[in-house]
Amino acid sequence: MKIALLVAGPKGLNFLERFPRRFEVTQVISYASRGFQLDTCAAIREICRSRGYAYVDRREFLGPPDNGDVILLAGWQHLEDFASKNAIVFHDSLLPQLRGFNPTVTAMIAGATQLGVTAFAPGSEVDAGPIYGQEAIAVAYPLTILKAYEYLGIAYAALAERLLDEISHGPLPFREQDFSAATYSLLRDEDDYWIDWSASAAQIRRFVDAVGWPYLGAKTTMGGRVIRIVRVEEAPDLTFPLRQHGKLWPSSGGNPFVICGYGMLNILEAHDENGKPVTFNAIRLRLGK
Repeated sequence: MKIALLVAGPKGLNFLERFPRRFEVTQVISYASRGFQLDTCAAIREICRSRGYAYVDRREFLGPPDNGDVILLAGWQHLEDFASKNAIVFHDSLLPQLRGFNPTVTAMIAGATQLGVTAFAPGSEVDAGPIYGQEAIAVAYPLTILKAYEYLGIAYAALAERLLDEISHGPLPFREQDFSAATYSLLRDEDDYWIDWSASAAQIRRFVDAVGWPYLGAKTTMGGRVIRIVRVEEAPDLTFPLRQHGKLWPSSGGNPFVICGYGMLNILEAHDENGKPVTFNAIRLRLGK
């Protein structure tokens, strides 16, 4: 069986890293992904070089690959490229939950205790095609997006291996999605990196962890300049008769606490937009102003 892999972004990279080598890969197609601190395309090319896979840039072909019995897509954002009966799309949610964009980020921010991967057939509606298989992942917090994508990479590869073994014995069985149970995840842009300090400390920590590396990182303002909050941890709360979220409170451990809508956070690491570490030399500040 010959297989073409269409992979992009961190999810595609993790899938490729863990893809079982016992299968024959005829080519790997990818493209440069925006909005990441990591050059995933360069990393994908390096894996292809080390494994002897033929690499093709998306700009160099028109339409589906013609030298694969099966086409697997992971992290691929251009499903309009393909209408092949041989294509299987891997989506990082348990469809019909969280159809759309960045479902894992959405799930983590919402505090979901289960992530997952669905393999389905592409169709005209967003992530609504028949389902070939799923892999669920139980998670607990704190959890970074980097670690979540590592878990998902393992699940992607395990599901792909199972389906490819099934294909070798005949057509894949499938089931239609329950449209009445569908939920959706919106596309995220630069405005979605802003921290809402009125949320609880637990919610904000999940947010910081969900949009961190390889994404650009949660941001706020301090003294009129934008800073990125890289790592935080929850701290014991104090009683403030007049609670004003975003204000700082001194910490004996170095960086200050931030008062949240409920609870407090200790900032462990932050940097400016140029990557320079931020030092908190004063506490008479309010973040987000």
